[in-house]
Amino acid sequence: MRGSRAWRALLVPGVLGLAHAAPAVAPAQGITPPATLEVRVVDRDSSRPVEGAEIILGDTLASVGRTNSEGEWRGSVGDGVRRLRVRRLGYLLHESRLAPGPTPVREVVRLAPSIVPLGAMVVTAARREQRLADAVVETELISRAELERTGATDVAAALVERSGLQLDGGVPAGAGVQMRGFDSRRVLVLIDGQPLIGRVNGNLDLSRLSLASLERVEIVKGPQSILYGSEAMGGVVNLITRSAPESGRTGSLTVLSGSQGRREASAEGGWRRGGLSATADAGARHLDLAPGLAGEAGTFARRWNGAARLRWESEAGGWLEGSVLGIDERQRYRAGQLFHFGDNTQLGARVAAGRAIGLARLSATLSASSFDHLSRSSTRDVPASDSGARDRQRLVQGELLWNGILGSALIDAGLALRRESIEADRLSDEAYHLLGVEPFAQLTVTRGAFNVSPGVRLSWNERWGDFVAPRLAVMMRASEFLVFRGALGRGFRAPDFKELYLRFVNDAAGYAVIGNPDLRPEHSASASLGAEWTGARSYLRATAFGNDYRDFIETGAPDVSGTYTYSNVARGWTRGVELEGGVLAGAWRLDGGADLLGTRDLATRTPLLGRPEYTLRFGASGPTLAGVHGGITAAYTGPTPVSRSPEGRITEERGGFFRLDARLVRQLRSGLELSVGATNALDKRLGDAWPGYTGRQLYAQVRWGTSALP
Repeated sequence: MRGSRAWRALLVPGVLGLAHAAPAVAPAQGITPPATLEVRVVDRDSSRPVEGAEIILGDTLASVGRTNSEGEWRGSVGDGVRRLRVRRLGYLLHESRLAPGPTPVREVVRLAPSIVPLGAMVVTAARREQRLADAVVETELISRAELERTGATDVAAALVERSGLQLDGGVPAGAGVQMRGFDSRRVLVLIDGQPLIGRVNGNLDLSRLSLASLERVEIVKGPQSILYGSEAMGGVVNLITRSAPESGRTGSLTVLSGSQGRREASAEGGWRRGGLSATADAGARHLDLAPGLAGEAGTFARRWNGAARLRWESEAGGWLEGSVLGIDERQRYRAGQLFHFGDNTQLGARVAAGRAIGLARLSATLSASSFDHLSRSSTRDVPASDSGARDRQRLVQGELLWNGILGSALIDAGLALRRESIEADRLSDEAYHLLGVEPFAQLTVTRGAFNVSPGVRLSWNERWGDFVAPRLAVMMRASEFLVFRGALGRGFRAPDFKELYLRFVNDAAGYAVIGNPDLRPEHSASASLGAEWTGARSYLRATAFGNDYRDFIETGAPDVSGTYTYSNVARGWTRGVELEGGVLAGAWRLDGGADLLGTRDLATRTPLLGRPEYTLRFGASGPTLAGVHGGITAAYTGPTPVSRSPEGRITEERGGFFRLDARLVRQLRSGLELSVGATNALDKRLGDAWPGYTGRQLYAQVRWGTSALP
């Protein structure tokens, strides 16, 4: 018995040991269990998750998957795989080596943004999706990450930092944008490809629009009347709203407080399940300043905004989408002894549907928008409740668009039907409406290194007749890095309701302004030629342009009774050169640019008012200390003529102006982000000569964002 117990004491542990050791003999059998790989991809500058990044293992070119909304991917790694690559549009390719062994491997990949996202998709240049690198006409893309880096919360503040664009302010309050010498009335603004109404005295206030709902901004410079009709003489700014996450749901909340009474809060969210997705946002912004005006006494702008979008996509290639937008605004500013008040309500809705038919796509869009403006004045800081002049604008537009192949060429063709209407107290009658029909077509033909894109738009209106807007654009790809672009085109702007039908009489001052129903559309002939060199870590861009304009609508000299009227009288030209460049220096990004502009009013032989002769810009952003990301932007705007005598002589010129903005951002735990910044940090003040620049503004912002949830 004692011997039996001894053998048992030796045998049992041995058998158990062999059982536990059995899996360890697998390598000898050639059966190695795969290692588990967990990859988390984040933006190098913001540390935010990067959704949709492709994961590539080994030496193959095909990806094994994409990161989710949390920036994460999990999978197995086969024996012998030691190479990891991660790629995403807008970022530099990441490559790293994987540690050998069967144990789980976790990699955190920090993707560095590319200097120019040539692979990103844009839609404005051809009315269809295409890579930025393939756009025949010069197109500039401002991504969501770039919008956030500016620290701006409205569209005007974000655009004023871009080359070739200038602030266009004035009475009544409003911050529009100039482009290549054309003022705000001649720059078309779109939301998801549909025109935005709401001009007051011709100026469209872009500070009214929040950045919270935007995914990106696309800017196409030069005449775009071929695709978009009236007002696109200087170019087009297309505001693209956010898409839902690829799966699950996300959300964020942002709160900001600053000097000059600045208080802002916004919330946004997105959700997707299968082919159904939705996004929504809402916010409020208050500031004790009026946009586009220099005065600070007794001023404020208070805005509330909300938007939502719902989209359904079928597996067969069809889609249906609807969106709504609402903005409510209250403004007050002072001029002389009077307080002026502007109450604005803007509403918009859009329904669109489309279907892929082979290699072609057919889509239809119906949009409707309204803008109600109430203007009042008072010697007190509150208006009388029953006073003021009302202005109710309405636009309904339907579009049918076909993107397909015609022989060996791509064709983008469509038909737009418009009905504009207005009810205003200062018109000769209370209400007017205008009907318009506008067919258009554009071809893109590729021959070797050349892409040639001719096109034309015919616009017919029941009031002013018809107008033909042709354009020819050419792109030559000289090498992988060097591209040349050139364009010749014609643009136009139709006379607006007030130019046609205004009836304003000021008996106290002894004058009147009367509309002219016989006005013709303004038109311009434009040419541009540019070159762009883009590498992985640097770029350089140069463009020369010229515009000749005719029949611009202005008020002429009054008659013997003191009555002014509108006429197609103004003629002139603008010429200029835009230079831009940038480089990624380690983890820092450096950008710079110069805009040179010459203008001439042929009637007076003097420069156009409000157009600076030159502008210089510089920006730098990158990591600093303790995980803080910093950025500065600097701009010097040269001398600008601001007034002219009745004889046509320039009587006043504002001096140059230097502006410096700075921002610091720190990522905290639990999805929190803290940022502080200063706008016009050097506190430059030039009084009424510079609308919209009213000294230093300081602010602090906290943002909280959720990861995607199932």
